[in-house]
Amino acid sequence: MAILDESMLVGASGKIDGYVVYKVGKKTYARKSPRTIANPRTGGQTAQRSKLPGAQTMHRAARGSVLEQVYTIVAREEERLSGYHWFLHANMNVFGVDDYVDYPRLMLTAGSLQLPFGMRQVAADAGQLEVAWQDNSSTVTAQSTDRLMVAAIFDNEPYQPVVLENVRGCRADGKGCVYLPEGEWTEAHLYCFFGTVDGKRYSPCMYFSIRKS
Repeated sequence: MAILDESMLVGASGKIDGYVVYKVGKKTYARKSPRTIANPRTGGQTAQRSKLPGAQTMHRAARGSVLEQVYTIVAREEERLSGYHWFLHANMNVFGVDDYVDYPRLMLTAGSLQLPFGMRQVAADAGQLEVAWQDNSSTVTAQSTDRLMVAAIFDNEPYQPVVLENVRGCRADGKGCVYLPEGEWTEAHLYCFFGTVDGKRYSPCMYFSIRKS
């Protein structure tokens, strides 16, 4: 694949002399046209196809939540076509056959806002998670008022990310706490991230998990 920054083909799209030219955001790319696949049902092809439905299902479940807003913003920052395209590009490889999801590798959020330094788990049980960090609000991409936010995926709803409401802490506090809802779950996958007060910028996430005893 090549980026055509200084080419007469910038802005073009379609097939040209054995290459496919396409545009993503403000950039134009060219790649060789794919060869006809003699056996589209090989193990590799089947595994690759199994990734898409899982990624699509999880993105669809995030619609209407803060996560959808995060994806729209990060797509604009990275010059992607849409939040949907960003999510697929970032996460396709964490999904697999038989409903497999590699939750620690899942990028549930991203963005230009910086995570605090040294973010770590302090205490955890089935009801809450306590985290701590170093306040880095003096840096350019961080503010003291940035608030801690937490999205969760519970094992009884493996494709349903939920942004939790009962979360306490801002960057200047150096610590925060999230209270988990009751329910018929055994394991909770938690993604801690930060957002500005005006909701215009968000950070990447830090993964933690909690299991009921």
